[in-house]
Amino acid sequence: MILTATQFAPVGYAEDQTGQGGGWERHHREGFANLSADERQKLHAAHQKAVQDPAVRAAHDKMRQARKDFRDATRSAMIKADPSIQPILDKMPKSEKDGLREID
Repeated sequence: MILTATQFAPVGYAEDQTGQGGGWERHHREGFANLSADERQKLHAAHQKAVQDPAVRAAHDKMRQARKDFRDATRSAMIKADPSIQPILDKMPKSEKDGLREID
């Protein structure tokens, strides 16, 4: 399968000094922290409707394909730059999901 782009990022990126986690997940939580429960519910409902839109689904599919193409090109370029890393890359976990949540 394919390596995720995040496999090449430093491990510490997803963690902060408080141990609360970081990266996009923390940013996401903080973005919703100042919203009321009603506002969060409205956003969730609108999101659920939006992801059913054929244009949104098509854009999501294009994004996934672009991420896959990027990962494949990066992996190939890394191996070309240093062929000895092939066994190292082969040891890394592989994921079909490419780090993205499926839209429902």
